[in-house]
Amino acid sequence: MDKTSAYNELEQTLQDIFRTNLSFFKSNYLSIYNKLIKFEESNTENYYINFNDNKFQLTALLNNIDFYKDEPFNDAVNRLNNFDISSAFNLIKIETLKEINHYENEINAYEYLNEFIEHFNNIDIKINKFIFLGTLLGVHINDFDKFMKAKAYFIIEPNIEIFKLSMFMTDYKILSENSKLFFAVNENEQGLKNRSKEFLDYKYEFNNLIHFELAHKINEPLINELSLIFTHLGEMRHPFSEYLISLSRFHNYFIKKNNHNLLNISKTYNFLEKKEILFLGAGPSLEKNLDFINTNKNKFIIVAVAATLKILETKRIIPDIIITIDGQKLVSEQFNVNKLMYENSIILSSIKLNYKSYELLKNTNIFFFQNSLNLINGLGFATGVTVGDIGIDILLRLGAKNLYLLGLNAAIDSTGQTHISTHSFSKKINLKKNTNNNQIDFNKTIIYVKGNFQDFVPTFMEYKEMIEEINAKLEKLDNDIIIYNLSDGAYFNNTIPTSPNEINLTKELDKINLKNNLKLNLDSIVEKELFNKFLKNFNEEKNILVKIALLKKDETFLDEFRNIQKQYLSSIALNILEKYLMLILPYYNFIKNDNLRNKVLQKQLNEIIYKLSLIFNNQKDL
Repeated sequence: MDKTSAYNELEQTLQDIFRTNLSFFKSNYLSIYNKLIKFEESNTENYYINFNDNKFQLTALLNNIDFYKDEPFNDAVNRLNNFDISSAFNLIKIETLKEINHYENEINAYEYLNEFIEHFNNIDIKINKFIFLGTLLGVHINDFDKFMKAKAYFIIEPNIEIFKLSMFMTDYKILSENSKLFFAVNENEQGLKNRSKEFLDYKYEFNNLIHFELAHKINEPLINELSLIFTHLGEMRHPFSEYLISLSRFHNYFIKKNNHNLLNISKTYNFLEKKEILFLGAGPSLEKNLDFINTNKNKFIIVAVAATLKILETKRIIPDIIITIDGQKLVSEQFNVNKLMYENSIILSSIKLNYKSYELLKNTNIFFFQNSLNLINGLGFATGVTVGDIGIDILLRLGAKNLYLLGLNAAIDSTGQTHISTHSFSKKINLKKNTNNNQIDFNKTIIYVKGNFQDFVPTFMEYKEMIEEINAKLEKLDNDIIIYNLSDGAYFNNTIPTSPNEINLTKELDKINLKNNLKLNLDSIVEKELFNKFLKNFNEEKNILVKIALLKKDETFLDEFRNIQKQYLSSIALNILEKYLMLILPYYNFIKNDNLRNKVLQKQLNEIIYKLSLIFNNQKDL
């Protein structure tokens, strides 16, 4: 065969691989297929496959830079032979966890994790999930699969053109025959996060060490991006124990005591329409603007998170509405102020409110709402991660149209301050010191986001999650809703950056009449048939728990659990147990000794099932 014929045959082979891939994406990953078609229509060419001296090369057209140091097929062999087992995202904790969000006399997630961690001297490292950070021409991808045979691959390629060129030399269809494939091709930040969540949700029991291969140094930023995302999506951020505590306290407050102050927030009302609402968070901007608040306190309906009560007390600014979502003891500390600060205010609280705070506040104008856990269908539940974004959600549901945000900084201020000085977690950060390192910490790693008054402001990952929640809530607002952001912190979607000095309200409000009307309105949306509605679920939940209790607590448990789960998709008990499994199983699968890990699993499942059984049997001993 002459060189021309051989070249033509090679070109035909590459075209065949590409067409097979294109058909594969059209049938299985339509969004990627559409991106490819759109790119084709743009007639753009920045890269090309160069074939010279019987060697392939990926070359950048603009500067003629070659991406491979060696011929791609030799490169694939070298990559595999030199693969570093330490190249992995560690999604679990290896060392014993210190006390995290501890609840007295309750099941605590961190303690359950420690019961597995103490057996980590006997571990089993298997590559069940694998990530390709960048593709180049992708020749190495199939080679890695032949060796590793992972259950799932996550293929990330920011550049649609490079990904398209990989389709000439990588058989993605064959790769999919024995493994589940996830792709993030030409995705923005939110898109990468969404695709990452899909990858993590699939066979979540293997989310312990997830190994990766870096295609090229241009893909190095993906390591940090994914580290942030995986930390952000970690199950310990919102562990099963929080949901279990919500259920337990809901049962104590509303079922055993048969209270009638749980709000139906399943739709939007008009209770706060045509009113100027000032929502106060515990960020540094609040403390710097106390005089502004004091001067204008009778011109706004003042809504404050509970953490601001102590600083507001210094100016005798009594909130009209107080919002609290925390379930820990610190809520009691937040209300450790003169009773005048809250006894006549309307208090909106998560059902997770701790017992001591409940006893303190039960005779006030307190109303509860569901958040995170949907216990009673049809009542709605507030979504979010902090009292700031949940507070905005609640206020919009109650009909706020003119909303002013102050102290919702979601950022560190220019002096390094994180909160108002009276806040339990207030601290000062040295912004000149480089706190970023390879170890991602949710409460320490500093990142930069778009500022409200500045181009960029420093913040923590925890705040970034809050920003994303607020942005999602405010992404699509009715035209008659106006939100002013008065804080020198992060910018939020569809808000108007406004200095407090620019606010000029003249009309004072009849606060007594307004609060009385609001209380009557809230009384009108309290669920009156709560006890009966919840009791309807009791028998089914009890039967489900009996089935779960009879299952073997070993490596077969997850499959049997999923079979039961398919029959009862709305079960509260099963949803909480699944949250437990999503957190625990990566630790369980990290231990090699079956007897050890099954013993811990059985103990923990029995404890959770017993706790749930007490609730659904309407027992007092909780």
